Parts: sequence; C-alpha cells; structure tokens
Amino acid sequence: MLNQFLLAAAFCITYSVAQMSSAELDVLFNGLADRPIDALEKSKMTDDPTVTPLIDLQIFAPPVVPSYGDSCEVVLLQHTFGVDSYNKPAVVPYAPPTDAACGSVGEWAAISMNLSVYSIGTQYDRFGSIYLSHVEIWRTSSAEPTETGTIWNTSMLPISPSLRGRGDFMMDFSNIISDELDAAFDVIITATFYAPTRDFPTPKTSDFILPLSNLSPNTTNLFTLDDDTGGTTNVSLPPNTTEAYIEVFCSGNSAEEFWYLNTPDEFVDYFPESTGPIGIKVLVDGQLAGVVWPYAVIYTGGITPSNWRPLASYGAYDAPTYWIDATPFLPVLLDGSKSHSVTLQVRGQGTNPSINSNWFISGSIHGRLGASSTTGRMTTYDVGDTGLQTMGGASEDNTTVWTSVVAERHLHIQSELHTSEGKKVVSFSQSLSYSNDAAYADQGRVQWGNQTTKGITLSKHNDQEVLRDAFEYPLNVFSNYSLSEMQFGGYGSDIKQTHARAIQLPTGPYKSIYSVQHANGWMGINGTGETTQTFAYTDTTKNDGWVHDIVWGSLRDSNPPVPDNQIYGPEGGPGF
Repeated sequence: MLNQFLLAAAFCITYSVAQMSSAELDVLFNGLADRPIDALEKSKMTDDPTVTPLIDLQIFAPPVVPSYGDSCEVVLLQHTFGVDSYNKPAVVPYAPPTDAACGSVGEWAAISMNLSVYSIGTQYDRFGSIYLSHVEIWRTSSAEPTETGTIWNTSMLPISPSLRGRGDFMMDFSNIISDELDAAFDVIITATFYAPTRDFPTPKTSDFILPLSNLSPNTTNLFTLDDDTGGTTNVSLPPNTTEAYIEVFCSGNSAEEFWYLNTPDEFVDYFPESTGPIGIKVLVDGQLAGVVWPYAVIYTGGITPSNWRPLASYGAYDAPTYWIDATPFLPVLLDGSKSHSVTLQVRGQGTNPSINSNWFISGSIHGRLGASSTTGRMTTYDVGDTGLQTMGGASEDNTTVWTSVVAERHLHIQSELHTSEGKKVVSFSQSLSYSNDAAYADQGRVQWGNQTTKGITLSKHNDQEVLRDAFEYPLNVFSNYSLSEMQFGGYGSDIKQTHARAIQLPTGPYKSIYSVQHANGWMGINGTGETTQTFAYTDTTKNDGWVHDIVWGSLRDSNPPVPDNQIYGPEGGPGF
C-alpha cells in the first residue's frame, strides 16, 4: 500500500474545482484558452549575479477601482525595519485625507493600498502584518533578497470604514540583523483614494469594524497560539446592529509553517513535535459560529527557496482572508449583556487535537446598523462534530511511515430577526471536506504530501445571498532533504498547488480566481529553480485577465527595466 501511495503522491494531483459553479469556471477557462499569447506569455529568470535589483512578484487580481475620475495618493508609512526591529512595530498616526481630489471623507468609491519594499543583502523571509486601530487589514511576508538588491510590491483593497476616522497605523515586520543576516527592509506604504463617479458610486460597506486582537498599543496585535485555548476578545455591539460578519486572518509559523506536511497526533512517536491543524474555529460565548479551513500559503523561503525567485507562491505577499456570517448570532450578541466573547481557536488533527508552536491569528467584526434596536431568536443550531478519520502505519523498522486524514464538516445556523427594516430570516451554512495523505522516509527527510481542501460557505438574508465562498485548494508536495547534511549536499522539492476560489463578500465586490503553480528546484552549491503559473481572474467590474508565466534559471536579460532611482549602488540611487 505504501508503494502505491508513493507513486500516486509523486505523480498525481487533482485539479477538479467542483465547488465553483460551471458558469464561474467557464469564464476563467475560456479566457485561458483564448488569451492573447503574445501579450501575456512571459518569461522571467533569476540568479544572484544580476547587476540590477531583482524584481520579485506575486501575481494577483488587481484592485477593483474606478477607471476614470478624481483620486489622490497619500503616504501612510515610510520605515526601515532593520536593527532592533524584532517585535517593535512602526506606529504612526493616521488621519483621512481631506484633499478635494480624494472625494468626501468616508464616501470614497474605492481605496487601494500599495506596499513597496527594497532590501539588499542576505535575509530570511519575514512575516509582516498591518493594522489600523488594532484591526488587521493586510498580512504579508518578505522576499529573500539578493546581494544586488530585491524589490517587491503588492496591492490590496482595504475595508474603507476603518479609514474614515483618525487612528494608529501600525506595521510589524519583525526582522533580525546579524553578521550573517544583514538585509534590512525599506518599506513605503501608500494609499490611493478614489472619488465616486457616475459608473462607480460609493459602495455599501460596513458601518463599524471591531478588532478581534490583543489590542496592544505597541506590539503586534495578532494572537500567537500554541495550544487550543485560542485568542479571545470581549466585544459589545451596538443594539441597532442588523448584520455582523467576522473576517479571519490565520497563518502557520515556526513549527506550524508547514502544517500541511506535519503528521497527525496518533503518529507523533515517529516524528516528535509534528502535528498539523485541520482548521480554525470561531466561537461566540463558547458556541461554534463557523470554521475556517485555510489555504496553505508557502513563503518565499518555504521548502526550497529557489522555487520562489522571482515568482512567489500565491498568497505570500497578500495572504487570503476568510469570512463567517455571525448575523444569526445577533440574538446572543444583543441580549443586553455588557460584553460577549469571540474566540479564534486552532484545532489540530487526530484524536487529541494538539498543535505545535505557533499560529498567528486575528480577526475583526464588520457590522451594519439600522434605525432602531434589533431583537430576535435563534431557530436552528445544527453544527455537529467534525467527521474525522485518521489512518496510518509504518514498516517494521520504521524506515517508512504513511498517514491519511479525511475530514468533513457541515453546519447550519438560522435566526429570525426583527430590525428597523422589518422581519429577517438569516441563515449561515458551511459544507467542507479535507483530505491529507502523506508518506515519510529516511527519518522524515523525504516526504510526500497530497492535500485537498474544498467547500462552500453560504449566507442568506431573506433568501438573498450576502456571502458566498466556494473554493478548492489542491496541494501536492515532494521534498528530499536526505543529502542536506552531506558535504556538497543539498535539498530539493517538486510542488503543485492550486487556488480556485469564487467569493462574493458582504462588504466588497465579487471575484473569482484560478491559480495553478508548478515549482521545482534544488538548493546546493548552486541553486536552481523553475516555476510555471497559470492565473485567471474576473470580477464584477469586468476586470479580467489571463497570464501564463514561466520562471527558471537566471534573470539577466529578461529582467524588466528598473528606474535608476531604485537601483542600489554607485551607478544609481539608494533604493527608496
């Protein structure tokens, strides 16, 4: 059975995306089939001897913004994360722009935020998070820079209510400088505010946002979790709240960075301190309100660093977030008590669901208000337990181990609300499935992992869909570290990963994304890497695009031009 599994894991991956509708898939697949090859077929290459900075990139869907009209750009933060920056975020005051070109405060059509980073030298990939008034609005990470410098930038669309008033703008980009790791991160964060137009009016957004974080004024605001206790925030919602949604950020770190390759609890005797999570629970006053089964983000130093230069894994610079509709819990949250607890909890695999150290978790509540108090009652609460099956075994001498975890989760919560808008029947449901097959040899130095997470999250208010998230995340990893401790040895990997997701947010535009990456590389005396990516997206404003990128070898002649003022060294400027 082990040999059969190894063969399947090494050579097979399923790209089915049954959770997205056929109509959603047809738009993406037809676009890929008919894309203008000459315009969008790209080739990028990398190695350290380049004479100009390496431009590192993550392909992502562009922000949905007006195509014409007034706008303004403001600098939110400019900071160098170098010596003495570990666990010391940069904190600066924020005030909404009042320039006429920006549009009226709080009435913007859209806001796009851009993060640009320059780094030169040697450094690990580092985790970054950005907050406004204790609400996390962006989660990112760094490239691993080159000796000639590396530039990367990315954009995202923050939730505008958090930008309406004054507050503290914080970025944590904990960096460690030493004799061997000498690269600092020079960061500029800008925001572009777009005034509404006839074709792009002010969208309906949240009326308030509450942080689900540790609320620290001078350290990173996320919860650092290494057990199933979770991170808890006490919240009080206005009595006239009519809708409440919870957005969740979650990332495995340290011993949990490669959680998808960790072994279940039942087999930790073979691999001490190696157990992976299966998801994140969102609890309201201790009751399950929803779950998150996340996409596996691989950072730029992950598994084999040469795989991700210059084309990063999807989500490395702009980590995805996940949404739960907590509106059915309004009868609980608005029962007259002073405050209620919201807990973000990581659940591990296996019979005793433990996790390693650690997970970075935070969230926020996005609410809408009516003209009078909201009352109601919960009519259906069907959450059940996670259907979990764990299997595995080992050869007689324990030289090879295999494990298999299959899980599914179904929940349905419904309430009847009486609001200023009248009677509402609100329902929230999830149907999720998960499978992880793994094999290990040479004391874990050789690994095969084949994981698929898929599901649909659906919320309706009086039969109107307000939240729909259909996704499938296949991941296939082979890694070989058996030669890493030998003289002139090395290590390598072959990775196939898909991010297929169609999401209609309650506070933002619809978008669908289909990203397939295949990366393989080797790190030794000379590192090599090759990555191909096919990426398609579409959204409600008819933005659409199809890209096929091939990455290998050395940047050199294929390096796109870099402005002189961004070239670090005697022949150019000081970077930023």
